[in-house]
Amino acid sequence: MLLSWLFPRGKACSWCGRPVHQGFFCTSCRQQLLDWQQHYHPCLYCGRLLPLGKQAVCNQCREELPPFQKARSVGPYQGLLKEMIWALKYQGRRSLATPLGHLLAGVVVRELGSGRPDLVIPVPLTSTRLRVRTFNQAELLALALGQELDLPVNGEVMFRVRETAPQVNLSRRSRWQNLGGAFKVTAPGKITGRHLLLVDDVLTTGATASACTRALQAAGAADVAVVTLATGIENLPCFSP
Repeated sequence: MLLSWLFPRGKACSWCGRPVHQGFFCTSCRQQLLDWQQHYHPCLYCGRLLPLGKQAVCNQCREELPPFQKARSVGPYQGLLKEMIWALKYQGRRSLATPLGHLLAGVVVRELGSGRPDLVIPVPLTSTRLRVRTFNQAELLALALGQELDLPVNGEVMFRVRETAPQVNLSRRSRWQNLGGAFKVTAPGKITGRHLLLVDDVLTTGATASACTRALQAAGAADVAVVTLATGIENLPCFSP
């Protein structure tokens, strides 16, 4: 049942183009996307991956819990999933948004419980990066997820109030400092008392998701869950470009 949901019927692999009998991805790509489940499980709170049989909560969350309710991801930021994210984000392969959004929808159904979010919100880009890239990959993913699950998506309810340095090369401390007060809600009435689902491509330290969550909570959101394509494996330096 789970595999049928994650990989519905298709004709050609959305990544490599090989023939497929079921799903967006061929057997080889599908195995690569799911292989991590034999070795890791997500932290109960932030979703960072931990070795099977070890503690249920990562070291970072043991020190301080994130402001969001829970975060979950499709898999680790490495291998094939990392290649797909880079192809979407930096090579302009927007056609990947639909199959990757479908994977996100599967995570929401499987991992985030029976509660249905009231609204899906993508993490906003800086205006400079949006002009250069011409699209927000988080919004493309959110729209694909929303269409799959019949959920409303609003990419204008929150924006970045200032330009921030790219997170990819920053240390954990610098990431948090970089994003402090960077987000603002434009229309609090649209989120007050509502259960929100925040969408992004990658969760690293959780600084971006936490900064967005705090802005949404300050505007009156009831709670915020987070879903991303990729996350990290604790103690592994997997976020290098």
